[in-house]
Amino acid sequence: MRLIKRFVALTLSCVMLTGCTLTERLGSADSSQTDDIVQNENLANYFGLTYYAGENINPVSVKTDMNRVLVDALYEGMIYLDDNFKPQPMLCENWEGDGTTFRFYIKQGVTFWSGEPLTASDVVYTLKTAKRNTESIYNTRIADVESIYADGENTVVVTLGSANVNFPSLMDIPIFREGSEDLTFSDGTGAYKPVQENGVWHLEPYENWHGGKVSEFDRIDLVNTTRSDAVQHSFETGDISLMRTERIGTDSVTVSGSVDIYKLPTTDMHFLGFANNIEPFNIPAVRQAISLAIDRQGICSTQLQSFAEPAVLPVNPQPEGQSTSVDRTAAIETLAASGVADSNNDGILEYQSVNGRLTSFTTRILVNSENPFKVAAANQIAASLTAIGIKTSVEEVTFEEYQTRVLSGDFEMYYGEIRMTPDFDLRSLIMTGGALNYGRYSNAQTDQLVIDARADEANKTQLYTHFLAEMPIIPVAFAKDQVVVRSNLIKGFSPSPNWIFHGVGGWRKN
Repeated sequence: MRLIKRFVALTLSCVMLTGCTLTERLGSADSSQTDDIVQNENLANYFGLTYYAGENINPVSVKTDMNRVLVDALYEGMIYLDDNFKPQPMLCENWEGDGTTFRFYIKQGVTFWSGEPLTASDVVYTLKTAKRNTESIYNTRIADVESIYADGENTVVVTLGSANVNFPSLMDIPIFREGSEDLTFSDGTGAYKPVQENGVWHLEPYENWHGGKVSEFDRIDLVNTTRSDAVQHSFETGDISLMRTERIGTDSVTVSGSVDIYKLPTTDMHFLGFANNIEPFNIPAVRQAISLAIDRQGICSTQLQSFAEPAVLPVNPQPEGQSTSVDRTAAIETLAASGVADSNNDGILEYQSVNGRLTSFTTRILVNSENPFKVAAANQIAASLTAIGIKTSVEEVTFEEYQTRVLSGDFEMYYGEIRMTPDFDLRSLIMTGGALNYGRYSNAQTDQLVIDARADEANKTQLYTHFLAEMPIIPVAFAKDQVVVRSNLIKGFSPSPNWIFHGVGGWRKN
């Protein structure tokens, strides 16, 4: 039975339980209009998206996640990222660069909804807006940019403070027309445009879209959503047709019923961090052995509910031929070769401390208790380490305490998570003094290899080999987001990691 048939009953119960309406059609429908809305939503081609009207829609300045899917429908970047996080042309035809200076050549014939042509000036203005807005989700993408300027009408030149051959991967920042940021919807180039009718906003295909013609879905309704926890409810009632959510986050969303679920790769890495300045975690072989003992595939398929891919290197996807398999025998042999062994046959390994004493290898993994997936993963890692003689327990604490202790270095190991930039920049995470280097790892060779790999793609193999030998942190997995679509709504739906409306010109109604 279709979920939208429960619209009235669920909405009434929700209002009774919370005392407020969670979502409403823009323009607000009174009780006499409710039946008409339900009938409209039962139409096979009904398409609704969540919309938080409490902010102007500017693609680089929106603050709420509730408007992120809407931004994907309306705006485009110079590039988009494919499933391997490789840049593909979108608003630019091509680009060139030497790692420090890049030239992006804008696609000819692209216009905004207003009819104004897309120019290099608009791109420069957008990028500068993101750079000066520290709250923009794109701000860190261009933190290394020293200058941005237009070289004529169709060329944008970007100069970096330090070399980064993968900088084009960061240029999926959605572009808007210069000077339009004070409009309710900043002027964009996307396949859909906002249309106001009798005070109510909805989306219609942009007739001059450079990507072709969108003919199947000639209207997308916007559903006013004032609270993020209302999005799932609105989807289940049928008011919203498509949403993107975390599946293994603290506020994870599990949707039942007749839906189509798509798993999207992300740059969101789960990892194990160490206090690298305490014994025996200051020994690289010990960190290697711990990595070898972790059953990443098991964690991904069970604790992380198949919404993650195993990783032993901090890049997604893993380099071809790189093994992420568990090898407990090799882990035990690696520990023994570094002098860590069970000398008294009590089932617990010992290591010789700096004062010459044999010390039992017991440790703890700090984890945020508010994320059950991380707790489960940490417990499986602890069991794996205990099985090879490292007696390991899990310390579950509130997020507030977790954050305080990680920032202060009050841990032995911790289960961490970081959403990396699409160029998989490691500087803040493992370089000496890095802002996210909470384990105080420091190695001059590592620092240099990170810089070298950013300057030349050929140096990445050497960096990865060194990383596996050092294991300053232990990658566990890269999470996947879920995109949930009302069942049988769209044929040919093919979202890319950071652009759900990828391929919209080929969408067909089921």
